[in-house]
Amino acid sequence: MGRINKESIDRFYDYDIYTETRTIYIGSVESDISNGESGTDAAMAERAIKGLHLLDTSAPTGDKAITVIMNNPGGDYYHGMAIYDAIKSCKNHVTVVIYGHVMSMGSIILQAADKRVMTQNSTLMIHYGYINADGASKNFERIAAENKRLDKVTEKILLDRIKQKNPKFLPNKIKEMLEFDTFLTAEQALELGLIDEILGEEPA
Repeated sequence: MGRINKESIDRFYDYDIYTETRTIYIGSVESDISNGESGTDAAMAERAIKGLHLLDTSAPTGDKAITVIMNNPGGDYYHGMAIYDAIKSCKNHVTVVIYGHVMSMGSIILQAADKRVMTQNSTLMIHYGYINADGASKNFERIAAENKRLDKVTEKILLDRIKQKNPKFLPNKIKEMLEFDTFLTAEQALELGLIDEILGEEPA
């Protein structure tokens, strides 16, 4: 590995990106005692999309892999899908490695990767998300319809990845799992098909 210069360190701390190893770090931008982690929000999406675009366009032939290190408690659906689409659109192979936890929207972002990896002691959680409704009563009906649409998107993303490993997995089963918070260890996520590898273990 080459010598680390100040510019590389500044870029790492300011933008969560390390160009020498083609690694981007996606985590909460802010946290405090009262509100906890900021999770998936506009700031996270902005940094993640810029970082992914920078690394991807710097290797236009698609022959240099990108690694995403993620620790994500969940958060906003739309900003999360922006990160999901940014990963999917990369021409270069993207590996997402999970440290700590990948919850709710974070578990959906993970599924965009070409290779999905969890550390031995990390946790994955899936459930139906929702967007809040306010304003006139008619607005509640539209928000309810939008929530149903987002539920279908969530089901499809997870089911498509699960079926790659478990072709006979039933759609109703994923709906049952999403009705409540379903927590999975790295081993359970691997068996189900929501990750491809546990860090430090030989692939099956």
